[in-house]
Amino acid sequence: MNKNVKKEYERLKSLFKDVDAKKAELVDELLKKAAFLKVQLDELEKDIDEFGATLHFSDGSSKQSSSYKSFLSSVGTYQAIIKTLNSILGTDIKDDDDEFDEFIKKAKGV
Repeated sequence: MNKNVKKEYERLKSLFKDVDAKKAELVDELLKKAAFLKVQLDELEKDIDEFGATLHFSDGSSKQSSSYKSFLSSVGTYQAIIKTLNSILGTDIKDDDDEFDEFIKKAKGV
């Protein structure tokens, strides 16, 4: 795992620190895949920014660059993984009351 992927993996993993340990273990491979895809998408985006999404040829024809094609196919996969992770995180996060919650309760007279 390269350093950028590892950094993204650790960032994503930290979001799951309050999730049930069994579920966190279950999603670990998804976190690795999401981290890998995020780094790859960032690199592809830089390439597209630099060289464009479309290749133009001297005969007047054009086609999508391979970077753009890869970006389009990978972004859907990344979004699906993030959506899955978000649904797990959203249903299992331990949300203890914080100062804001206490303020709202007092304002409502609860």
